[in-house]
Amino acid sequence: MLRIVLALAVTAAFLLAIGSSPREDTPPLRLSDGSLPNILLLTVDTLRADHLGYVRSGPVDLTPALDSITSSGTAFSAASTPAPTTRAATAALMTGSYRSRHGVRGNAWNLGRKMPVLAEVLAAAGYRTAAFFGNGILDPKYGFGRGFESYESFSEPPPNGGSSKDEVGVTRAVEWLEEGPREPWFLWLHLMDPHGPYNSAPTHVRAAPRGVDDRPERILKPASRNTGLGVLPRYQMLPGVRKASAYRLRYRAEIRHMDAQVRRLLRAMEALGLGPKTLIVLTADHGEGLGDRDYFFQHGWFANEASVAVPLAFRLPGRVRPGVTLDAAVSLVDVSPTLIGGLGLEVPPLMQGRDLSPALAVGRPLPVPPGPVFSGSTLLSANASVRIGRWRLVHTPGAPTSGGAGPEDPWEPYYEPEESYRLFDVVADPAETVDLADQRPEKVAELRALLNAWTEEQALAAGRPGEGSATANRHLFEMLKSLGYVD
Repeated sequence: MLRIVLALAVTAAFLLAIGSSPREDTPPLRLSDGSLPNILLLTVDTLRADHLGYVRSGPVDLTPALDSITSSGTAFSAASTPAPTTRAATAALMTGSYRSRHGVRGNAWNLGRKMPVLAEVLAAAGYRTAAFFGNGILDPKYGFGRGFESYESFSEPPPNGGSSKDEVGVTRAVEWLEEGPREPWFLWLHLMDPHGPYNSAPTHVRAAPRGVDDRPERILKPASRNTGLGVLPRYQMLPGVRKASAYRLRYRAEIRHMDAQVRRLLRAMEALGLGPKTLIVLTADHGEGLGDRDYFFQHGWFANEASVAVPLAFRLPGRVRPGVTLDAAVSLVDVSPTLIGGLGLEVPPLMQGRDLSPALAVGRPLPVPPGPVFSGSTLLSANASVRIGRWRLVHTPGAPTSGGAGPEDPWEPYYEPEESYRLFDVVADPAETVDLADQRPEKVAELRALLNAWTEEQALAAGRPGEGSATANRHLFEMLKSLGYVD
């Protein structure tokens, strides 16, 4: 009798072990029982990668909630956005492609129906889909609501379109989760507070110390436009504030306030028992100039590290490796193929990104597939860069010979007299202060060939902001103006 009981106990333990351990052929981003996880895609507008704790140069204790995601999952320290503006970056994220395919050349272009998008693929696989967004230029009438059953804005209309309430967006997301949507679900939350003007954080958050500011101090001259080097852009101007350090302090306060809202969301998910079965993806659309290359509190013109480096992390308990940081160069175009492929679904053939999911898997992870990642300005500069490993090559075409820069041209301060290719070791020199092109001509030649082929394919010289399919929309024009993209 005892032998029978022991045999039954061993059998039960064996069956339990089988039930709790994934089969070898289970796709890496599915749950251990082979079912589909819930997915939370968390994107933060204008969030520099170097302001998170897992990045070596990140401020201390600025983003504890975001750091809890990166520390319990797999993070990438060398992730780039294909474009330093919201629409083109988001189009790349959702379509897994560069703009030669998705067609969004800047914030005045709409996302057409040519490319399949992540939400459509997930909806076809049985996901319930919802999105809450804080940037009005992602409105569904511009094509970004495809595949979502619910698509809701928490941004304010112009003339205050640049000021959003992330706490409102998180509250709506929590309410949606508390309603108990059928699983699996896909929830996209696009937070906005770090985008200028930096006036969303409460006074007590702005007053708290936020680490050491080791950047040079400047008293900034207010600009009459939303553009310019060495000046404070008009849309960022706050009464009586002129020091660059004061704006950097406010930027960090905006991030701190946003992070507190993420903490509310994560706590709500844990209270609902959603943490163990939810795949969280954390990233940003682009970075922000904090004085890099004399570019203060703006984004869009340059494809340098400050503007295109973004955080990227995946977390799924028991399935994605915890506490791992990978230094392979990756891109936002890799996110959709990673999610789709990692779930064992068919990646649409038009998607150009790589499936990174084998590198995330617990057990026997595979290396990240090698390959260059590209970034390019969506503005007239056609500034572009390519990164492989620790190297970033930045191409600046220089001033046009006709019909371009001139004394009355608002873009003239951005042009350089001559075309240049600058090479930076962005691991040793993330601020890109030392040009190594003369010392590494073989690396310049290698990356230059790749970058020239890519820029030719992308047709980066796409025209001034405001041109394109949405220019007749006065509402859009006012919104872009409030966000600093047009004058």
